Parts: sequence; structure tokens; C-alpha cells
Amino acid sequence: MVSKNRQRNRFNAALILLLAMTRTVGSDAGALPKPRMFNNNNNKEAQASVPQSCIANMKTPSGQCLIPRGGASASAAAAATATSVTSPAEVVESLRLVGLTTALISIRNTLSSSLSTFWSNAERTKFLLAGAVAGIVSRTCVSPLEVVATAQMVRGGNKNMVSELTELFHSEGIKGFFKGNGANCLKVAPTRGVQFFAFETFKKKLVSWKKASLNLPEDAEMSLSPIERLVAGGFAGMIASSMVYPIEVVKTMLTMYPGKYAGINAAFRGVLNEVGPKGLYAGLAPTLIAMFPYVGVEFMIYETSKIAIETLFQQRAEEAIGKENGSASASANASASAEFALPIIISLGLGAVAGAAAQTSAHPLDVIRKRLQVQGINGNPVLYKTTFDCFAGVAKKEGMGALYKGLGPACVATIPGTGIAYITYEFMKRFLNISSV
Repeated sequence: MVSKNRQRNRFNAALILLLAMTRTVGSDAGALPKPRMFNNNNNKEAQASVPQSCIANMKTPSGQCLIPRGGASASAAAAATATSVTSPAEVVESLRLVGLTTALISIRNTLSSSLSTFWSNAERTKFLLAGAVAGIVSRTCVSPLEVVATAQMVRGGNKNMVSELTELFHSEGIKGFFKGNGANCLKVAPTRGVQFFAFETFKKKLVSWKKASLNLPEDAEMSLSPIERLVAGGFAGMIASSMVYPIEVVKTMLTMYPGKYAGINAAFRGVLNEVGPKGLYAGLAPTLIAMFPYVGVEFMIYETSKIAIETLFQQRAEEAIGKENGSASASANASASAEFALPIIISLGLGAVAGAAAQTSAHPLDVIRKRLQVQGINGNPVLYKTTFDCFAGVAKKEGMGALYKGLGPACVATIPGTGIAYITYEFMKRFLNISSV
């Protein structure tokens, strides 16, 4: 009998200590009650004082409240009641539940803290996310024009854009405007994400290198020239295109032969079955050559123009603030007050100009890339072996004008598409609280 009482007292002490350490909600949470023997009268009083509401609805197998609301004193009373009516095995099971719950809460808090710390310092990841979102939004908005441009580059012909869109609508309906858009978004999300990420990374490396070469401190102001931005953008475009090029091939197959492949996976397997793994990289060489001027010119024109316009408007705002206040101190602090945010319409216009210039500079290589991608697939003959062979063959057979087939629809798609991409990118930068060099 004595040994049983001692064993029960040990369980009482262990449970009370554990409940006190959990510091449950209440005015006297954390107060550690003294372990003591409970007689029947005390048990009755404890039962009357135990609240009916349990934290996390946790109860013992016999239905007793494990961690009641009301603080450590209520927990102690509940423990007294529980231990008077439960067996040692039930108390052990209750302790296991408490330990499991405490462990889960600890894991949750650790993961939440780690994720919060990672996200607050993940500037590069935020650039990657901002670029991916910008690419998806822009390409989905201009998908009908993208479909027409791809068809004209591959098939040729003299139909205008309106005729192409009308014929496409009559033959395939609304869904025809978005055929291949899933593969396109699957391609453009990582492409744009990596482009912006690599571009921002290259710019920071260039700035650091220039500061080091001039023996300037890390916090010194340093800007990049247009040519440096072009080089950074060009290499960013080449890296991004080489990473996702197989998806570009699949997107072309879905656009040109929508009835042949049921989806992205089917198109991927079809290319492998018909021409082998090399088919997934057909036209890669002209793509990499084209991406350097394409992405480089786009980034250079947009960022150089954007910085020039922001500087001009900010200077005017500073002068206006200085004149209005009419004091030297106000004029000196005008730059801190005159922060200029580029309006959406200007950002859209700059993106459109940059996109049109980039598309025009790289369009002939874009045509060559499309021609090489469809060779040997769906009965198309293999006419050209290399990029230069294709370039010379198309120019000789169809004339130099064939190298600019689809430029109109491509520019019409690129102008709003690039503008929308930069608007989305600028919005995402403000939303994620990041800034460019």
C-alpha cells in the first residue's frame, strides 16, 4: 500500500512539474505548486474548481481535462483530480501526449523562425520570384499574338495578322489563342526569373569590381554604363535560355501541331521518339547567339532610359521643393523629400520600346531557330545541318525578307508583352521590398 502511494505521489509530482513548465494561459501561469498528497475532500474541492474548457481539447483516456484553461493552479487541481481516478498507465499516456504536443509546437516555432529569417535575407530569391511572375503575366496576356507570330515564322506566307487571328478563331475557337501557353509559361517563368536574377547578380559583381579597381569603399555610390548593362543582360539571357531550351522546343511543337500532341508530356515524348534527345536542343546555337543582343539590348534600353527619366524628374522635384521653401537647409534636404516613382504608363512605354528594339535586332536568328526546331518532326524534311547553312539556305531560296517573316506579329506581341513584364517586375520589387543597382 505504501509503495503504491509513493508511486502515485511520484506521478503526481512529475505531472504537476511538467504542466507548470508548459506555462499555460492564466494570471498565475508559471507558478509552481508544491507536490502533496490529496485526500478525498481535497479531490472534491479540486473537481469543483477545475474549469470545463481544455487547451487544445486535450483530455486523458478517461475524459479528464489534461491542460485546463486558467493557469498553473487550475492545471494542478486538474492533475490532482486526474491522478485520483486514473491508473498509472493512463498518466503515462497523458505525459506522452503532453511531450508530443510540446515537441510539435517547438518544431513549428523553429520552422517559422527559420523561414522568416531566410525570407528576410533572400534578396536573390526574391529577384527570381519577381522575374518569374512578370514572365507568366506578360506571356499569358499576349498569347494570341505569340501563336500567330510563331506560325508565320515557321510556315511563312503573306497573311496579315488580323487574317491569321480570324482564321485561328474560326478553326479552333478561343482555346486556339492559348495553345502552347502552358508550355510557354513553363518556359518563360524560369527563363524570366533566371534572366532578372542573373542580370541583377552580374550588375552587382560589376559594381563591386569597379569599386575594388578604384579603391573605393563598399558604401560608395557607383553607376553602370549602358554598355556594361548590355553585357550583363546579354550573358543573363544566354544563361537563362540554355537552362530551359527543351521547353522552348516543346512549346513550338504544341503551337504548330496542336492536334498531334495531347499535352506537354506527350509533345516531349514525341520529340524524343521522332528525332531523339538531340531534337530537344535543335536550334540552340542561333538561340544563344540571338539572346545576347536580344536580352542585352532590352535591359540596356529599359534601365538606361528609366534611370535617366527618374533622375530628370527627381531633379525637377528637388528644385521645386527648394524654391517653395526658399531656404538653404530646405534645398539641401530636398533630395530626401523628392522621391520619384516612375509612373506605370512610362514604364509600359519604355518596356515597349526596349522590347521592339530587342526583337528587331534578333529576329532573323529567331526565324532560323524556329526552322531548325521543326526539322524531321511531323514529316518535315531535314534541309539544313547548321545555323549558317540554314541562314544561307533561307536567304537564297526565299530572299532576305524571309528572315523577317513574323516580325510584325512578333513586335506586336513583344511591345505590350515586354511592357507588361516590366510593370509586373517593378510592382513585385516594391511588394518584396527589393531594389536594383
